[in-house]
Amino acid sequence: MTNPNRALVVSARLALTFAVFLALAEIRRNWGDWGYWPFWLVDYIAVALLLAGWRTALSRPSPRGPGILCGAWGFTCAMFYASFFSHMQRFGEPDHGPDDPIALTIVIGVLFVFTIAGFALAVAGAREPS
Repeated sequence: MTNPNRALVVSARLALTFAVFLALAEIRRNWGDWGYWPFWLVDYIAVALLLAGWRTALSRPSPRGPGILCGAWGFTCAMFYASFFSHMQRFGEPDHGPDDPIALTIVIGVLFVFTIAGFALAVAGAREPS
């Protein structure tokens, strides 16, 4: 495989950074009160997918890397969409964990924007010739 284009490189690096941040943020948010397991397990599935996308698109490139990266960002974007709008529906109401619910909703919204950007860059990178 030839060198990936700039959009794919930026998306893959963002995927690595986002995956590490998300893994650590989930530990911090849930420490001592993990809540219902499917709601935190899905975050670690997103982490694993983003790491796989980074690896196949940039670290150890393969022809299917751009597609895996697009899929990883698509999954993560959909997950943050659901999380953000479910928090908006009960805006300000307490949730499990130590975080202020309003601040948490804002952070989730900002992260949702990052997932949209990562997904758009991955799609643009997959469409452009290397």
